[in-house]
Amino acid sequence: AWPSPWGTGRPGWHIECSVVAGDILGANMDIHAGGSDLKFPHHDNELAQSEAYYGHHQWVNYFFHAGHLHIKGLKMSKSLKNFITIRQALQEHSARQIRLMFLMQPWDRPMNFSDQTVGAAKSKEAQFKNFFGTVKALIRSKWLDEEVGWRSREEDRALYDQIADCQSKCHHGFCDNFNTPQVVDALSSLVTYCNNYLSR
Repeated sequence: AWPSPWGTGRPGWHIECSVVAGDILGANMDIHAGGSDLKFPHHDNELAQSEAYYGHHQWVNYFFHAGHLHIKGLKMSKSLKNFITIRQALQEHSARQIRLMFLMQPWDRPMNFSDQTVGAAKSKEAQFKNFFGTVKALIRSKWLDEEVGWRSREEDRALYDQIADCQSKCHHGFCDNFNTPQVVDALSSLVTYCNNYLSR
């Protein structure tokens, strides 16, 4: 930083982002995203520059600031030599397992890539795969030859209530800051309930 007539100066690459975004998206954009470390000074400087240039007070409607990736509890960093690329991660884990691992953690807080988080994702993946395997096997069997729909059983009505409850929890989870851990938990609970239903 250095002194200036307007206060302490900071080195800035911020102008590049303002110019490129303004050139492509214009005087206003709905969503701007980045890592949590970009809140200040980068995004603040982009706002100041762009709003001054365009002469209005809202260049961006919503900011999304994602949490950083931590490897076994430490922020991923080349200097710490705990850096992992997506290609390297895919050599040991499937794309679905990595996606589930991220979905099971809040997007706007630090995310941990560890044996425990990958293990939890593998367990969840196995639960979903086994459930869909069971459903496919039932479809191929004569299970659907029976009357479909309300069989006037309390179990059917209870299943319907569980499905409706899961839909509501998923909707509210997505509306609550994209709360994907809540959504995954709701789907997992529904799968458990359906497995019990099918085993009766």
